[in-house]
Amino acid sequence: MKSRAISKWIPWVGLIAVTLGSHAGAWGEEGHQIVGTIAMTRLTPQTRAAIIELLGNDDLAKAGLWADQIRGDSKYDWAKPLHYVNAPRNENIIVLDRDCAKGECVIGAITRFLAVATDSTKPIEERREALKFAIHFIGDLHQPLHAGYADDMGGNRIQVIAFGDKKTNLHALWDSVLIYHKSQGDWRGLAKALETDMPAKEVAQWEGNLDPLAWGNESRAITRVIYNDLPANAKVGEAYYESNFPTVARRLAAGGVRLAAALNKAFAAQNAVKNDARAVSPVRPSTPIQVDKPATKVTPIPTGVPVVVPVVVPAPVTVPVP
Repeated sequence: MKSRAISKWIPWVGLIAVTLGSHAGAWGEEGHQIVGTIAMTRLTPQTRAAIIELLGNDDLAKAGLWADQIRGDSKYDWAKPLHYVNAPRNENIIVLDRDCAKGECVIGAITRFLAVATDSTKPIEERREALKFAIHFIGDLHQPLHAGYADDMGGNRIQVIAFGDKKTNLHALWDSVLIYHKSQGDWRGLAKALETDMPAKEVAQWEGNLDPLAWGNESRAITRVIYNDLPANAKVGEAYYESNFPTVARRLAAGGVRLAAALNKAFAAQNAVKNDARAVSPVRPSTPIQVDKPATKVTPIPTGVPVVVPVVVPAPVTVPVP
């Protein structure tokens, strides 16, 4: 990737305002690695220590790949519907009761796995997996087509020809093709560029909104634009890239910022619970506390001094004579 400031090729104009089956993995490897890399730079020391305790390191870029790597393991088939959320085509917003029944979608999964990851009463292996799921799913929800339509599997069934002759689909185009077209494999350089030039105002907005439902509705709004802007012949090239990559970049940046903020908040709450528990716990000494009784003062009697012992003489008793 050519070395140049991100501000020269991304017009940071803000995220699109939101007023309103099975998918392939969300961001490809590069996307998840970029989200994780941005997040790593924004962790509090307390959160970083908690993550290291669970994962053995603080490499969120690597941890974010795990949930896609285990897709071929039937033991985790239950997790496949948790990578996305679908809503009817004629609906502008996601409604949890309708689109995420019993929390079985990416929105519900984020909340649930963050809670498990920070629950010190849970087994360590369960917490470790929950943390890796949460890291991945926060990235997933910022890929717009993971808030898409079930009838085309989030764009997987829409065939696209990219940059001349590359056969792909709409979902993969937004997962990885547009990202790689910019990074040329240097995802670390792209992550650094994104992190360096993020406008403070937008960062504050992202950090101030940690509701996964709101993230999903942002993606939903962008998804509708993606479908409207796809050329009729489904051929995309440089013009499509120049028009749409700024949105890709903002979603990657927002995902990284919010991943860190969500982890910081969750682990701070865990620490607060621990502190409260210590504050109300009675203090029990390890050994019985001995209370010294005051000693009785005994005055020694000098030798040769007579001891006078008082004699109590009873009073005379008068007995009446009959």
